[in-house]
Amino acid sequence: MRTRLLLLFCMAGLFLACGANPSSEDYEQVVVQNRVARDMEMRDKESVLPPGRREAFQGLNFYEVDPAYRYTVPLRRFETPDTVMIPESTGDLRPQQRVGEVTVPLPEGPEKLVVFRGEGDTPRGRLWIPFADSTNRHATYRGGRYVDLMSTDSDSVVVDFNRSYNPTCAYNPDFACPLPPPQNRVAVPVPAGEKQPSFGG
Repeated sequence: MRTRLLLLFCMAGLFLACGANPSSEDYEQVVVQNRVARDMEMRDKESVLPPGRREAFQGLNFYEVDPAYRYTVPLRRFETPDTVMIPESTGDLRPQQRVGEVTVPLPEGPEKLVVFRGEGDTPRGRLWIPFADSTNRHATYRGGRYVDLMSTDSDSVVVDFNRSYNPTCAYNPDFACPLPPPQNRVAVPVPAGEKQPSFGG
């Protein structure tokens, strides 16, 4: 219960302090609060970690918060969104709706990424990007990471890689997690967000 209350508190701070143009100090504070809440949630006895791994869990790891990896960019919506089948970590396929694309100006150059909405989400529900980059395998989860998008007052979205997170299968291989499609695999590093978690012996 205490974990859930802290999570709700941090999520409230997320919306209050991280609007379209948060101050650097407020922004970093809220991102860190969100990370602490996620770490505590992972340690809870009802977390996605199986009992054996929960005992060995040593905590989440993150890159330092870097506002340079937070982008407000136009969302170019497809005239006719289509549903595609994305491979999962278990070898199955999962339907995801392609709604548009964004171009993020990474330090090494702009990268175009496809934006999805899960088939189980509401019409105004979560927009997200599954992506892979060159930090996978040695610093971040080998299967790639996810980043949820935040809407703005205009037809733009906030793509904040400081909030990128590992799929559930990074903690429990029994879960089926969508893998990044070829269009969302970039050759350059995205050194922001969640790293590989730590497990003891």
